[in-house]
Amino acid sequence: MMRGPLTRLSRLNTERTSEAPRPRLKPRGLPPALEPHGVYTATNPAEAAADGADLLGSHRVRIAPSDTAAFTATYHGILIRDITLGYLEYSTAVTLEVTELGQDHLVIVPASGLSTITNEDRVAEASPVMAAVPHPGTRLVLECGADAAHLVVRIDRQALEHHLSRLLGRTVDNPITFDLQLDLSAGSASRWNFAVQMLHAELFDQDSLLHNNVGLGQLEEFIMSSLLYTQPSNYSEHLARPAGQAVRGAVRRSCDYIERNLSETLTVQMIAKAAEVSVRTLQNQFMEDLRQSPTAYVKNRRLERVRADLADSRPGTGVTVTDVATRWGFTHLGRFAVTYKSRFGEAPSQTLRS
Repeated sequence: MMRGPLTRLSRLNTERTSEAPRPRLKPRGLPPALEPHGVYTATNPAEAAADGADLLGSHRVRIAPSDTAAFTATYHGILIRDITLGYLEYSTAVTLEVTELGQDHLVIVPASGLSTITNEDRVAEASPVMAAVPHPGTRLVLECGADAAHLVVRIDRQALEHHLSRLLGRTVDNPITFDLQLDLSAGSASRWNFAVQMLHAELFDQDSLLHNNVGLGQLEEFIMSSLLYTQPSNYSEHLARPAGQAVRGAVRRSCDYIERNLSETLTVQMIAKAAEVSVRTLQNQFMEDLRQSPTAYVKNRRLERVRADLADSRPGTGVTVTDVATRWGFTHLGRFAVTYKSRFGEAPSQTLRS
């Protein structure tokens, strides 16, 4: 059984994971890495809808009356840090009517057969080589045949937006909206598919670096970058610009300097000197390009590093919130805890215990 951050499934009800599994056939197409990680099993549509609400949002599961006795729904899932790999299966033909999807980004890939996915006024015919990327917070209808199974990759919305902001070199003004249909047979999309398969392989191998909490962040960033660069969205044009065009050289040099010295004492004067501009010029360009001051940028990057260290900590190693916060320059723990919860939606101690 996995330990540490790989067992976390925030925003999903995991109370049933400790119960003895209900008798049923092994799901077809279930990735071996997810087999030990059953989250719920439901034997009627109402129960399935209630259990799946944390994943998909409030929804109805409709089936033919003749299928009632044969109906079973199962979900297996594992949260790495900001990405959840899941496998959702129904034993009969179903229609899912989601009133409003959750706020995270989903990539839905049928493991077998065909599904029709309607998201607002857009329709996608999904298959094992044709995925769907619906808009968060919108209406979705999924229609699929018997023994329908779907691989579901859930990416934390805030994490994806912060990652995009680092790729762009500026803040993200509007929510990310992807095209609905993701053609996995296209050459460019193969990079995203490869990234997900690599994550599955790392999870399956008990001796992998991932199981030793090495490379968690890098693999997740690879998956997020692959999706952002390969799937058309309202930010594709900006990402296609030559590197560095989005921000001026002084801001880029400042960010590079900050990353190299993030755990050290940093002042605006030191950053301005490294960027070869005056303090006033640096502050003005940061506000214009990144919409935050250099000091705020440093604070936000340090908060992200604290979260990564807390999430990656292994049980029994004696890691404490105080140690990690202090390592990244937060000496007033009360203010730090308030700022951390405001940024990530949970206390630092919750991240450490998860």
